[in-house]
Amino acid sequence: EYQTHLEEELAESQAQRAALLEEGVANAATREEQEREMAAQRSEQEAAKASLEEKVQGLEAELAKLRSDEGGLMNEAEEYQTHLEDELHEAQALTAAAVEEGNQVRAKLSAAVSELRAAEAERGSLIAAHAAALEQLTEDHSAAMDEARSSHAGKEQALRGELAGEGEKR
Repeated sequence: EYQTHLEEELAESQAQRAALLEEGVANAATREEQEREMAAQRSEQEAAKASLEEKVQGLEAELAKLRSDEGGLMNEAEEYQTHLEDELHEAQALTAAAVEEGNQVRAKLSAAVSELRAAEAERGSLIAAHAAALEQLTEDHSAAMDEARSSHAGKEQALRGELAGEGEKR
């Protein structure tokens, strides 16, 4: 009965270990998916930033051209220059917002990686605890078997002694 009990505990421990391993695999898949999503977001942000920088460069080139114009177009050029500068500021604000969003995405990725590392560490601790429990169960089982053998041998010796005494009486 005790051996059956130990075997049941061993099976339960192995089932828990298998569940922990499956959870680790799922965590790794989740982490890979998050990394792919972050890489896609970074690519999109870099493309948006490049587009904004190209727009800024175009605006700066137009501004330089307008500054070189002379004559009666100066007032109109100054108004257009103001408009272009506003667009430049808007583009710079959008670039700054994209950089901030990128920083937030990196922070989220870092937090997710930290959570995954903590889960990995917890899984390792649980596996170690299960291994220690299994080792203790094995030692307890071995000790119980040794005690049972010793008790059986003592009873057998006593019965032989009684039989020998009965044989001498006869």
